[in-house]
Amino acid sequence: MKRILISIMLILSTCGNETVVNTLPDPVPDQEIHSSEEGLSLTLLEDTFTGSPSIISTYIQNESQDNYSYGGFYHIEVEKDGQWFIITYSDAVFIQNPRFKDFGSTLLAGDEAFQSFSVEELGVTLFPGDYRLVKTFLSQGESFYEITVAVPFFVK
Repeated sequence: MKRILISIMLILSTCGNETVVNTLPDPVPDQEIHSSEEGLSLTLLEDTFTGSPSIISTYIQNESQDNYSYGGFYHIEVEKDGQWFIITYSDAVFIQNPRFKDFGSTLLAGDEAFQSFSVEELGVTLFPGDYRLVKTFLSQGESFYEITVAVPFFVK
């Protein structure tokens, strides 16, 4: 009887405990980021995943008159309680994956590119929930500025 009671207590203690990814403690300042901004757009080739994806394939497009710099890195945010939070991971990711940076390639005016972003190389597991993939572009003109786009996806 004692074993049954202990088993029931263990089962009940795990109910309601959701497994979540680690995030920064505060929500991101920009809660509303669109998938297209100033002629730059981000699209996912797949936006629903069963289990944590190892790779997320993307399509970026520049329909503006300007050239923009970009790199192989994206960051991932998770929605918790109606707000977006940046997922954290080890800084060693950037040493192990030198291509994880926000610059290095140029997206010319009117051009497009396909990219694959490795979630697996971040060393995180995405548990069921709502996420968004965030991409930053850097202007190449005299007035240097940054444009950020994001697109949502779901892990079930």
